[in-house]
Amino acid sequence: MNLDKNIKSLTFGVSFSHKFKLLDSWGEIADNILYHSKLFSPELFPRISANYTTERRLYNDEKQHYFVLTASTIVFNQAIENNYSEEFRLFTERVKSYIVPKILSENQLLVDRLGMVFTCSLKNDEIKKFAGLYFKPDVDNIVDFRFSKRESCGKATVVSGNTDFINKIFTVGNVATDVCGISYDYQLHFSPPHQDVRDTIDSFIIDANKGFASDISNRL
Repeated sequence: MNLDKNIKSLTFGVSFSHKFKLLDSWGEIADNILYHSKLFSPELFPRISANYTTERRLYNDEKQHYFVLTASTIVFNQAIENNYSEEFRLFTERVKSYIVPKILSENQLLVDRLGMVFTCSLKNDEIKKFAGLYFKPDVDNIVDFRFSKRESCGKATVVSGNTDFINKIFTVGNVATDVCGISYDYQLHFSPPHQDVRDTIDSFIIDANKGFASDISNRL
């Protein structure tokens, strides 16, 4: 089943070792995102958080786009408005050509985890069909549940001392504001952490997209 028209948002998340000085650079980071990058704009994020506690935020309440920075995480959410193929391309370009090299690498952040989330709306009967893949037939009307699946990475099996792994988190039910369906969170955990993920980000996005297709789209 092609779910392109059902996808409501894409999210890229990064977890890294605490770097408290990163928040001190927020003004420069926000200025570069809003005014010095062809991939972002003030129209995408018309609002900036005024209350500086443990996080900094650029956001668009109307369209539900946001960029959040803390001392140990980055989360970029892009709502899908029209053409999924074009917006997926733009989302990945923003991640690969800006967030990774301009924020992660330039600030020498030690990355523990990359994550990509597909939030997809489904009808009630489609949710029940998906639930039927994991629950016995006599268990009816399960439309809210969450589980995860852990998988080893091929690299981890051949490189001594490397225990990288994939974790897939499936959330079914009310997965976002006004969205009932499935949230598919594809995570790559690094052990040991990676200093530079520029050579990893392309394959990570490809694998996340393939994972969504094989675990969700192709099973409905």
